[in-house]
Amino acid sequence: MKKVLFSFMLIVLMLSTGCEKIGKVGDYKEGTYFAYDEDSNYTVTMYVDDTGHIKSVLFDAAYLSGCATRGVIDDTCTLTTKRGLGDEYGMARVSDVGEWYEQVDNFSKKVIDEQGIDWLVLKYKDADGKITSEKPADKEEKDKVYTDTVSGVTIVVDNLEKLMNNVLTQAKK
Repeated sequence: MKKVLFSFMLIVLMLSTGCEKIGKVGDYKEGTYFAYDEDSNYTVTMYVDDTGHIKSVLFDAAYLSGCATRGVIDDTCTLTTKRGLGDEYGMARVSDVGEWYEQVDNFSKKVIDEQGIDWLVLKYKDADGKITSEKPADKEEKDKVYTDTVSGVTIVVDNLEKLMNNVLTQAKK
């Protein structure tokens, strides 16, 4: 009986040794990558770990706050960021899904979960104001671009896509 028990324990030990799950190597070079979009004043910082996986994505945007007259830059304005303003940015007053920082964090989480933006489907407003997946022939850069592929994101995302394409290109092996 001792030989059977010993043999059984030996087999279990042999089968369990070396069974550590080895993760897939990611598609990116280790490092921290940064991009800035001067049209929107948005930034992104992306960190890729030593296994080649995206571990963090952080968006922010320069923002003038407290200006006495909207659209007029003077000494009453304070230069800050949308992330820095947090809840004071005030998007939650007009958005059912939360503040700006919460929405870009949802977008970032999706990028990390999917290890890129291949999943992103852009939506455009056509001449009649209807949302469509077809890019209108008359679309200009100032036109707004949306997505419905990220839960909790209703903000315009074409600038986020542009920034992500930039840092993903930098990080590509």
